[in-house]
Amino acid sequence: MMQGRGPALGAALLYGTISLSMAFLNKAVMSQYGFNYPFFILSCQMILTVTVLEVMRAFGKFGIPKITMAAIKMFAFPSFCYSLHATLSLMALEGMNIPMYGALKRCTPLVNLILAVTYLKKPTPSALVITSVLTITIGCLIAGMSDPTFHGYAYMMGGLSVVLQGLYQTLVEQCGENQLSPLHILHLNSCISVIPFIIITCGKGELSAVFTYQYIGETNFHVIFLLVLVLGLLLNFSLFLCTMLNSALTTSIVGVSKSVLTIIGFLTFGGIVFDPVNVAGITLNIAGGVTYVYARYQDHKTRRRNIYLGDDGIQHAGWELKEKIDASQLPK
Repeated sequence: MMQGRGPALGAALLYGTISLSMAFLNKAVMSQYGFNYPFFILSCQMILTVTVLEVMRAFGKFGIPKITMAAIKMFAFPSFCYSLHATLSLMALEGMNIPMYGALKRCTPLVNLILAVTYLKKPTPSALVITSVLTITIGCLIAGMSDPTFHGYAYMMGGLSVVLQGLYQTLVEQCGENQLSPLHILHLNSCISVIPFIIITCGKGELSAVFTYQYIGETNFHVIFLLVLVLGLLLNFSLFLCTMLNSALTTSIVGVSKSVLTIIGFLTFGGIVFDPVNVAGITLNIAGGVTYVYARYQDHKTRRRNIYLGDDGIQHAGWELKEKIDASQLPK
C-alpha cells in the first residue's frame, strides 16, 4: 500500500493533465490535419492497449488475469457503450470548438443522476445536487443555442455520446461488484472493442484512405498521432487510478478544473466568435459544475458524521469504515 498523499495527488494531476491534453490533440488531428478517420484512431488505440497489457501479463506484472468467455459476456454491453461513445465524441469534435465540446460533456452528470436512481435503484440525491446538475444542463443549452459556429450534426453526435458515457459509467460501476480491477476492465474493454473497430475501419474504407493520406509521411503528424494513441491508453488508466487512490469526489473536482482550463481553447485555435449569451451559458455551466462538487462534498461530510474508525478497521488495502451503533440498540 502506498503511503502519504503524494501518489493520490499525482494520480489526480495525471488524470487532469491527460484529459485536457486529449481534447486538444484530438482537435488537432481531426481538424488541423484533416485526419477524419475516427475508427482507425480507435482501432490503433485498442491495439496499443491490448499489446501493452498482454506484455505486462506475460511478465506477470500487476496480476492481470487471462481473458475468459465468461468475462467477455459480462462486459460486452459496457464495452459496446464505451466504443460507441468514443466514436461519437470524435465525430462531434469535427464540428465543435473545444469550449463548447467541454460544456456539452458536462451534461453527463444529469444522465448519471437519472440512471443511478432508475437503474441502480439508489436513493434520490439531495436538492443541492439536483439543482447543480440542472444548472449544468441549462447552461449547456443556453451556450449551444447561441453558439455562432453551431453545427446540428456535431451537437447531435455529442449529445448521444453524453448519454452513452453516462450509461457506460453506470454499467462499469455495477461491474465493480464483481471485484474487477481497473487494469482488468481496461484489458477487457480493449480486447472486446478492437475487433469491431477494425471491421468498421475496413468496411468504411478508412484503412485504404490512410495509406493515401497527404500527411502520412510527415514526422510532425506521426508524433501527434502517436501521442493521441498513448494518451488514449493513459486516459482510461489514469481515470481508474485517480478514483482508486482518491475517490469519485476527487475525480469530479479534477473534471471541473479541466472544464475551466478548456477556456484556453479560445486562444489556441482562434477563429471562434462568442457573443455574451454564449459566454453566459458556458459560465453557468461551469458554475453548476463547481456547485455539484460542493454538494457532493457536503453529502460526503454528512455521511462521515455517523462513522468512526475502529482499531480493527486497518486493512492491507486501506481503512475499513464502520457505522457507529447506538448502545441502546445492542442486544442485552
